[in-house]
Amino acid sequence: MDQKGAKRLGSVIRMLREDCGLTQAILAARAGISTNQLQNIEAGKSSGLKDAADPSNPRMSTLIEICEVLGTSASEVLARAGY
Repeated sequence: MDQKGAKRLGSVIRMLREDCGLTQAILAARAGISTNQLQNIEAGKSSGLKDAADPSNPRMSTLIEICEVLGTSASEVLARAGY
């Protein structure tokens, strides 16, 4: 996944999370990941470092867990992100 794709994916996840009225902390806890990991996914970054250039590339299992909490499928989220 390139940087632009990672940012699109993160934007879709953020939008869905906000539509569900969830904070990052709540979504992360329900999905079984850290809040920091979710922040990085939503930002499209591999790490929280300011100069991090690598795109976020979450495991499919992580994406599936996030999507289950959001009440959607990974395929729907990926399609909305242009994949």
